[in-house]
Amino acid sequence: MRDGEKWSDGEPYTAEDVAYTFNLLNSNKALNTGGFAGSVKALSDTEVRITLDKPESVNALSYLSGTMIVPKHVWEKIDDPVTYTNKDAVGSGPFTVKGGNFSPTAYTFKKNPYYWDEGKPEIDGVRYVLITGGTQASQNALTAGDVDWMSAIFPNMDDVLSGYPDIQTVDVPSSQMAFMTCSNKELGCSGPITDPAVRKAIYYALDRNQINKLALNGQYSELAGSLYPYGQFTKYASDDVPDSPIPGKGRTDEAVKILEDAGYTKGDDGIYQKDGVKLSIKVAVMSDVSDWINAINVASQQLAKIGIDLHADQMSSNEWTQAMQQGQFEMSIYGLWVAGAEPWMFYNQFYATANTAAVGKSAWPNYARYSNKTVDDALNVINATTDVATKKSEYEKIQTQVFEDMPYIPILRQSGLSEMWSDKVTGWPTNDNVYANPQTWANPDLGIVLKNLKVKK
Repeated sequence: MRDGEKWSDGEPYTAEDVAYTFNLLNSNKALNTGGFAGSVKALSDTEVRITLDKPESVNALSYLSGTMIVPKHVWEKIDDPVTYTNKDAVGSGPFTVKGGNFSPTAYTFKKNPYYWDEGKPEIDGVRYVLITGGTQASQNALTAGDVDWMSAIFPNMDDVLSGYPDIQTVDVPSSQMAFMTCSNKELGCSGPITDPAVRKAIYYALDRNQINKLALNGQYSELAGSLYPYGQFTKYASDDVPDSPIPGKGRTDEAVKILEDAGYTKGDDGIYQKDGVKLSIKVAVMSDVSDWINAINVASQQLAKIGIDLHADQMSSNEWTQAMQQGQFEMSIYGLWVAGAEPWMFYNQFYATANTAAVGKSAWPNYARYSNKTVDDALNVINATTDVATKKSEYEKIQTQVFEDMPYIPILRQSGLSEMWSDKVTGWPTNDNVYANPQTWANPDLGIVLKNLKVKK
């Protein structure tokens, strides 16, 4: 560790704080969301030894780099660290919450006077504000100069921003946009979407080129049928798994064949049914996310042509979040985020049995309630080895299995477009120098971006 570093309250920041944090995770399962298992000992003020209970070639990279260290002198006095709200948080980053004017609609980060990187940050602080009213309200706030930094996509983006030379944009591949399904009957999911044949029929019927053009401003990009994030991790991508990448055009003949081979017959209303149950499916979506709603509407028109009735079920963000976590939905639309040093983290988050639960209990982030022993076993092998050939073989098993089961129906790779005003400050990431993820929600990258901003003279 750096010698002489301090917390935002001026107290010394030492290896004892690191050891305390990881031991706190060990003793509080509810806090240990990264799955840390090991022992930690401070050897001096600047050295710490972490011993893992088992080999973890991938997951360890996640929790060792992603665990936010907490100050021992504060947290050792807390009776219940699981329910502690940490309203006056003491940290070690470039900004602090002290004096942050927190409210339901806005909050402020102020410059940390004890930050280790001398001369940074140069700006005094940053104010985060909530914008309601959907895409149009966000566009208006940006072009009016009411906000300096935003991550959003607008219709006719190029035309909208053409008159604003001080607004620069950066685009990085973002989440894997998918129709998420409550897929597992054994864990309490119900309805036609629990049938893999229905999920695969929807998959083949989607015309992704049309969805991209009509609903997503042409900003999204292709992805793999197994949702493999091959744009970043080509080393372990398998060419033997179908649809890597997915063709942009829909394949309605294939979709119809899948349904009819599975015993579905078309009724007088043109909708397929089986055992008296029609293929009528609701898609949960937040009411203020217009591009997702538009994507559902375009997909609905496409699926109607093959006898599937699909329609948006709009709800508030709180209602949507509750429905997703509790499994109270048939299908939803969301982005599956990509993180970590290799694809293990992506597949482990969204497909591992350990990260899901029965309907009615909170599941995060395996919202599909997906569980498959082949996938679980492969994830365990990958995490316990550094052998590239072994990893590649196991990743191919995962890609093959999840393509077959399709609990998340791939749509497109989301654009990670961010817009930044350069009239007051410079130093933003650029398309030629993405030194940190420029999306406003990215943590801890947002702190790295903000600390590198320079006031325009």
